[in-house]
Amino acid sequence: MSSTEMVKRQIPLPLGLDTPAATGERTTNRPFDGIFGWYRYVQDFTGEFALEWLERLAAPGNIVWEPFSGSGTTLVAAKLLHLDSFGYDISPFMADVARTKVDWSIDPRDLGQALDQVVTESLRQADEPSAPSSVPWEDYDRVTTGLATPYRRDKKLWKWIAPLVLDRVSALLGNINQVRDERARRFLRLAAASIIVSVSNMEFRPNICYQRRPHTDFPVVGAFMDRSRSMIEDYAAVVKKDYHAPSVVSLGDARSDGPDSASIILTSPPYPNDMEYVHQTRLELMLLDYVENAKGLTALKKRMISSSVKLVYRSNEWQKISGLEVDGVRNVYGDVARTLEGRNWGWNAADMTAQYFGGMRAVLANWARRLAPSGRAAVVIGDSAFNGVKVPTDVLLAECAEMEGLRAEDIQVLRRRWNTKHDIELRESVLLLRNQGQHR
Repeated sequence: MSSTEMVKRQIPLPLGLDTPAATGERTTNRPFDGIFGWYRYVQDFTGEFALEWLERLAAPGNIVWEPFSGSGTTLVAAKLLHLDSFGYDISPFMADVARTKVDWSIDPRDLGQALDQVVTESLRQADEPSAPSSVPWEDYDRVTTGLATPYRRDKKLWKWIAPLVLDRVSALLGNINQVRDERARRFLRLAAASIIVSVSNMEFRPNICYQRRPHTDFPVVGAFMDRSRSMIEDYAAVVKKDYHAPSVVSLGDARSDGPDSASIILTSPPYPNDMEYVHQTRLELMLLDYVENAKGLTALKKRMISSSVKLVYRSNEWQKISGLEVDGVRNVYGDVARTLEGRNWGWNAADMTAQYFGGMRAVLANWARRLAPSGRAAVVIGDSAFNGVKVPTDVLLAECAEMEGLRAEDIQVLRRRWNTKHDIELRESVLLLRNQGQHR
């Protein structure tokens, strides 16, 4: 089936991203929705969505592979459906988020005891305010000047999180790191990570940006305690049931790493929509010591799929070459490049587009090597537009997949939106692929 024929079919889904379930409302009586929401991640589909699609695609005994595991939504859904799963993520922080969400081996009472220990010690070290303190940005310098500044690693943190708040977060994390049980320690680190944005000067609208009024102080331990207790309640409901399907999460690159064999992929790779995924988690990466400073963030960005014009690096030139071997990508690249003619400044959306699809070709080739014969992949992906040029991501990925040995079976449109800036309709879709051959 050609890419054009697939787009024309546009079979409606039983559950799309614009349904009540996808926006966080409960539509069924399925248990354990809370675990899916332990950590908010950009462009993450819901647990309900993952459950519906795995039930649709997988059979008993199938092995699920999530090459872009993110916050682990697919992996949690697989575990709830008694399916063995493997997850990989190139971000060490996100790999730990997913790893924590699928580790159901610790007694909830042990988590409660570890929480009491951390909270008691943290409150003993310093008094907390009863409520957040905020000021207008024009007063922020004056209020924070003269305070002891714990910004030894990177001065950019000064604007991201106030000195007093950073002190409280650092002390809290230090106490969490004293917890002996690695599983409890990882659980409480995730609880702390899930409140970092809310206690900082950042917020999501929908991407991460500065709050309108920065916090100068915040009851960090109180927020952490409430969050941890809620997570323990979610977890206690899970371990009462019989969910023993193993889920293994590893640090890895979707272009090269994966299990020896898998039956089903359900994933949402980066969209070529100018989103910097490392940027969205920069606070967590730095404050939880996954990177030392902004240079560490940049090093991680260089290893990511090029989904933003700010992620175009010479070291990834091989991906541009690979992307331009695809007819559809080469056409879009030329259209975007023409809008940049005569301009010798700014970011290059044409190069980003080529690098993105070249990187995704490597991903798809890796899938073809590791998916079982006739194994299937469901890829949630969205269109984008640059300088008035539409990038039909699903269609172009289908073309890339065919070149790498995967048959594009269908494109099912989940939702449409109108980009008023470019006057272009963009859609979010599920691209369905099937492996055509034997392992190579």
